[in-house]
Amino acid sequence: MIKGVSIMPVKVLALVLFLCAATSAALAARETDRVVRQEAPFPPILDATSATQTVPARYEVLRGDFHMHTIHSDGSLTPADRVMEAWQYGYDVIAITDHGSARAYEEALPTARALGIVLFRGAETGLSGQEHIVTFNLPADYEVRSPHQWAETQEQSRVFYQDELRRLYAAGAFVFYAHPHVGYRAPVLWGVGQGLIQGIEVKNDVVGSEWNTIESHGTYWYPHALDWAVEHNLTVLANSDVHGARGDVPQATTLLLAEACSHEGAMEALRAGRTVAYFNNMLCGHKWVLELLMGSLVEVHVTEVQDGKAFLRLQNRGPVELTAQISGMPLVPVVLGPYQKVLVGVRRIPNTVTIAWKNLYIRTTENLTTTHSLLATADANQVSEQQPSDR
Repeated sequence: MIKGVSIMPVKVLALVLFLCAATSAALAARETDRVVRQEAPFPPILDATSATQTVPARYEVLRGDFHMHTIHSDGSLTPADRVMEAWQYGYDVIAITDHGSARAYEEALPTARALGIVLFRGAETGLSGQEHIVTFNLPADYEVRSPHQWAETQEQSRVFYQDELRRLYAAGAFVFYAHPHVGYRAPVLWGVGQGLIQGIEVKNDVVGSEWNTIESHGTYWYPHALDWAVEHNLTVLANSDVHGARGDVPQATTLLLAEACSHEGAMEALRAGRTVAYFNNMLCGHKWVLELLMGSLVEVHVTEVQDGKAFLRLQNRGPVELTAQISGMPLVPVVLGPYQKVLVGVRRIPNTVTIAWKNLYIRTTENLTTTHSLLATADANQVSEQQPSDR
C-alpha cells in the first residue's frame, strides 16, 4: 500500500531487525541511515455480490511487483537491498525473478520477514531467443532447467517448453508472459489454452520504448496485451523488471485485491484475476475487478443548500487520481485528486448519474463506466433537514 509518508526511526528499525534475527549485512549497513517508506492507504474493498450475502467479502489493496533482478543475474543490488528498496517504495508483496535462478530468495527472506514484505521465490526463463516467461511461488526443491533455452520441439536436446510448463503447474507455480515483445505465437497460445500460463504483463518499466512496445495513452506499454488478457481471461500485471536502483519516478505496480497480506492471500487474488495494472496514472484491468475497486473507492452523493442550489458531491477515498466525465453535463472531465472531495453544480437533481472514468481502462479504447443512484442520497438529505440539529 502507499499510505501518507512516514519515517521509521533508525533505532526502531534496528530493534525490529534484531528481534527478527535478520543478520543481513545489507541491512546492517543501513542502520545509520534514515529509511522512509512511501505509504498511502486504499479503503477496504467490500464485495456485496459475493456468495456470502450477509457478510460481504472484504479485500485490502496490496501493491505488488513480480518481476525484478539482483546480482544473481543481471541486476546491481543484492537480494537484501532489493527487498529494502521495495519496502521503501511502498510495496507489500514481491517476487525476485533472476534469470534462470531462484538463489536470491534465501538471501532476501530474513529482510523480507523483518520488514513484513511478502516474498515469493521466482525466476525468469523462457523459449530460446523468443518469449520470456516469469514464474514464482516456486517450491524450495524446484530447479530451473534450460533457462531461456526451452526448445519448441521434442526432438531437441534442451527441455521441451510444454514439459516445463506442465512441470511448473504441477509445482504450484504462477506463470506469466513477460513483456510480450514477440507477440502471441503457438507456444504461448498452447500454454494459455492449457491453463498453464495464467497472466500477462501489460506494462514493463525497464523496456521503455524498446522491445516492440507501443506508444499509447502517453506512455510505452503493451496495450494489445490488455485486450488479449480480457479475451483469454488472464491476470493483468504491471511490473518494474528493475535491474539497477529504482529511480525517483512513479513505478509500475500490480494492485491486488486480497483477503489478507500473506502468501495465501496474494496467490488467491492472482489466481482469481483480482488485479489492476497501475501505471502512468492509468488503472487497467478486467471490468468486474475495476467495478469492485470503484464500488468502495468512490462515493457519489447529492447535496442541496438553503438557497436552492444543488450539487453532486464526488469523493475519492483512495490514493490514486481519478478523472470523471459526467454524462449529460457539458463540462470538462472532473479530476478527483487523492482523497479529494469535489462539488459539481447541477440545475436539477437527476435520479441517476453515469460517469465514464477516463483513466480506467477495461479495453485499450474503452473506459469503465459506472451508474450511481441518487434517490437514496436525496431522500437522506430531506430526512436530515427535518431532524433537529445541535449544530
